[in-house]
Amino acid sequence: MKALFTTFPAYGHLLPMLPLAKAAVAADDEAVVVTSDELHGTVDGLAVRALRPSLPEVLAENDRRFGQDAVGYRTDSDRLLDTTVALFTTTRADLAFDELCEVVADERPDVIVAEMWDYVAPLVARRLDIPWVSFVHSPATPVDAALHSGLVMALEQRELAMPARLATVQLWPEWLEQHPRGEGAAMAIGTSPYDTSARMDVPAFDDGRLVVLVTLGTVVEDPELLGAAVRGVLDAGANALVTSGFTVTPEQVGGEAGRVHVVSFAPISQLLDRVQAVVTAGGSGTTLAALSRGLPLVFVPRIANQPLVASLVSGFGAGTVCEDPATLTAAVSAMLHEPSLRTRAEAASELLGRRPTPDEVWPALRRRLGDFAR
Repeated sequence: MKALFTTFPAYGHLLPMLPLAKAAVAADDEAVVVTSDELHGTVDGLAVRALRPSLPEVLAENDRRFGQDAVGYRTDSDRLLDTTVALFTTTRADLAFDELCEVVADERPDVIVAEMWDYVAPLVARRLDIPWVSFVHSPATPVDAALHSGLVMALEQRELAMPARLATVQLWPEWLEQHPRGEGAAMAIGTSPYDTSARMDVPAFDDGRLVVLVTLGTVVEDPELLGAAVRGVLDAGANALVTSGFTVTPEQVGGEAGRVHVVSFAPISQLLDRVQAVVTAGGSGTTLAALSRGLPLVFVPRIANQPLVASLVSGFGAGTVCEDPATLTAAVSAMLHEPSLRTRAEAASELLGRRPTPDEVWPALRRRLGDFAR
């Protein structure tokens, strides 16, 4: 069997899905990852096909359509909602639909596995009559209904009906949900923190202090916030292992020599091997990876669904939300020394560990496809 794995062109959308693609290959099936060029280095030996636009390209086109000069909006929140919906649905579909149709027609897969915010893949699945599976890596949000409306609009623009979903593979656990999805039964899958076969040069500390991972992910570019988080960790008495992303320099991160180590990007699995806690903006992949290791978190959410992720994990008791960078030292101290946070993080790890592995989910998905074909 051949599966195409497709994604919105951002690291946090692609990486959580890769363990399932690797499970397909391990089962002697064929997996091809379809994504923009700049993400190809993360797939670690999987077959890959390029697809435009890149994230900067789709953001630029969306800004052209919905920038500050756009008229007809009563409030900024109305503009933001329409901008967000179009980014994932109509704008990206206008840029990517034809090319993805060509890629899929060329590859001739038996199934398309699309991450949850790839709203182009369902259009192509319908046009080419190929089964479609949705991979859910993040919590449901109040915006989901508006995104569905955007998908309907993109379908109508191409005179297509809504495709039937073969299955939903659910990475984000139901016990960290707030809004019902209404998608029927899903196939649960366990968290496998992103890793590669190559070992990265992740620096180690040798002074005996606790170590905290400080990461804002690959989208939030805020040197001031990153620096404040590092200072909070140092002032709380711990060392900081920092991911700076692709634009922030180590000099911008700052901090005391010997107590701060900076890498631009490394597999989250290898980073978590070196730390006892995490300060994060709240990307779903980072959050689930940390919880799978039983590590408590401090959240400094900034964009997209990060505030929701932070709120859900805080409500579970495995993390705290820090809105004011001035209070980061206190928040990190509590994370390191308050037993209840670590206890709840360990409880989350146990619950996540009960979920089926990718190697168990893939054969079940394959059987469902066989039943569908018959």
